[in-house]
Amino acid sequence: MEDNKMDQLKNLPESSLRFKNKEMTKRKLIEAVSAIIRTEGYTGLGVNKIAKQAGVHKKLIYRYFETVERLIEAYVIEKDYWLLTSNQLYNRPVNSNVDLKELALGILEDQFNFFYQEKEMQQLILWEISGKSQLMKSISATRELLGDDFLQLTDDYFKDSDINFRALSAILSAGIYYLVLHAPVSSYCGISIQQTRDREEMVRTIRQVISMAFEKVKG
Repeated sequence: MEDNKMDQLKNLPESSLRFKNKEMTKRKLIEAVSAIIRTEGYTGLGVNKIAKQAGVHKKLIYRYFETVERLIEAYVIEKDYWLLTSNQLYNRPVNSNVDLKELALGILEDQFNFFYQEKEMQQLILWEISGKSQLMKSISATRELLGDDFLQLTDDYFKDSDINFRALSAILSAGIYYLVLHAPVSSYCGISIQQTRDREEMVRTIRQVISMAFEKVKG
């Protein structure tokens, strides 16, 4: 089997081999960033440590990503919930108020579940709110621009009501971040989202609050 693979590689054009090796190395570097964040958090990131984790020379970071910040940015784009969700939003037409309500429900519910499960994303948000990284400030600004595309849709729906859906979304989204980051320390308001029952209750309440806002305007 290994001999067959070697024969296949030998038969590839030189340009194809270079491209394949380049993409494999880039993947190794991105996965190295991921591994370091999982084990040490964002404070463990550094050129030498990333290169050592990936098993490649550090000059390849600069060859393929130009800077270590660009490498980390490539990693963040793969892990950030809102950046990932934005691609789905662009490919999902919203043709009715029912679609808009379901979209809002899905986004907040998925944010809660995703953020609770993704330890690396938790580290990224901690890094962001530390206020010390220009890279994370840039990512945050990009996230805001992408989120605004969705919020403009809700602006039209709630424009003649006394409900500020942007404020409601901010409270729910920020609450999700805090509850998840606080969970390892202790319960909050008697709720421990480390318990399955309490997580289910949080999802039910998120859906309830969003539905009440939409139903109030509808009524």
